Amino acid sequence: MHEGHRERLRKSFLSAGAYALHDHQLLELILTYAIPRKDTNPLAHQLLKAYGSLEKVLAADPRELMLQPGIGENTAVLLSLAGTMAGRLITPKGDRTVSLGQPAAAAEYCRGLFFGARYEEIYLLSLDAKHNLIHADKIASGTLNETVLYPRLVLECALRHGAASVILAHNHPSGNPTPSGEDVSATRKVYEALHTVGIALFDHIIVGRGSVFSMVRNARVSASTVESGRP
Repeated sequence: MHEGHRERLRKSFLSAGAYALHDHQLLELILTYAIPRKDTNPLAHQLLKAYGSLEKVLAADPRELMLQPGIGENTAVLLSLAGTMAGRLITPKGDRTVSLGQPAAAAEYCRGLFFGARYEEIYLLSLDAKHNLIHADKIASGTLNETVLYPRLVLECALRHGAASVILAHNHPSGNPTPSGEDVSATRKVYEALHTVGIALFDHIIVGRGSVFSMVRNARVSASTVESGRP
């Protein structure tokens, strides 16, 4: 019975792709390759309940995963490896030129930065004059719902990499990427600090669960609002 169910999952994946399967089915299918002679459906639901999402299951530390009933070393390594590879593909490294001049490209890159993140983090993406990525730096880490942004650190990091412009990026682990009043205020301060040395703030991108908010594209913070001091 289990083998027949597994075969149906594999055929669904092969014929229609990952989007034809629910998260629990995708996780169930992955688990079959580490647990060949057991129904993996209950374990898939158990992991999703424990971590809250497929993304967080795949981003979990393998040693932590092994604390879950039914998860051995092979299974933990397989899940962690799948998550690591997904994150690496989303955020390319090495000699590849990463152009972030288009909003969609910048949003997708930032999604990869926060893959599986449980706490708020802040990244600074230093760009050259053509909006190609020079370097991505994590400049702060916080709690589930807040972290502190220091404009001085942003300025030092941008100058160190010789950036012509920068993208500020942080996540909202709660899932809603809408900027808070504090987010808008902090962005204004960063803009002003960078402006003094001739570095442009290209955007501030906030990553939520399944969605991304661009402050510049949504006109929450633009050069005119920053300079005038309006919220």
